[in-house]
Amino acid sequence: LEPLVVSLRDQGKSMRIGVNHGSLAERMLFTYGDTPEGMVESAIEFIRICESLDFRNLVISMKASRVPVMVAAYRLIAKRMDELGMDYPLHLGVTEAGDGEYGRIKSTAGIATLLADGIGDTIRVSLTEAPEKEIPVCYSILQALGLRKTMVEYVACPSCGRTLFNLEEVLHKVREATKHLTGLDIAVMGCIVNGPGEMADADYGYVGKTPGYISLYRGREEIKKVPEDKGVEELINLIKADERWVEP
Repeated sequence: LEPLVVSLRDQGKSMRIGVNHGSLAERMLFTYGDTPEGMVESAIEFIRICESLDFRNLVISMKASRVPVMVAAYRLIAKRMDELGMDYPLHLGVTEAGDGEYGRIKSTAGIATLLADGIGDTIRVSLTEAPEKEIPVCYSILQALGLRKTMVEYVACPSCGRTLFNLEEVLHKVREATKHLTGLDIAVMGCIVNGPGEMADADYGYVGKTPGYISLYRGREEIKKVPEDKGVEELINLIKADERWVEP
């Protein structure tokens, strides 16, 4: 490792120390077993080698294909680095997460749990798909946690016996009309019972208040009541009136 570290140090470049649960050295396996502790001690060992060569331009990752192992390893490395006075960025990811819906859920379960704890500086969603398909998942995780705002945040109830319109259909129409906007919260609520309370933090609300009509809200204030078939059009007009609309 030393020649590589010295070369990177002299060039002013950085290096990632990436410990993978599935490829721990035999020495670490013998001492700690196949555990998060073994992963952490492996990372600390390499960090100390780098520090002994006066190289600290590092980022650390502790990836595992099982979410509980991954979460435990990152929590432990964060704790150990604090104890040792080390301050290196952590790169989060669930390795070999697979593809499709489950791959996305698995990655989100691990990455979001740690980000919510305040652990993590960069992220990678590792999918067995084209690389560009990983990016929207990263954006969605950051958006859901309130760390970035790159698209519209939709608040919508799950529908119940009080719902006064086809909620799934209307949410789809609202989303299709407004999904190109950024930085807005839009609520689509099926009835007035929970609507105003649940959408209190939204910029705009689309609420079923009486059969055949939609009440449009700006924040907590009801602005106007319109026929259901004009609801989406009038929502757009309200956003335009506030000068928050951009053309797709």
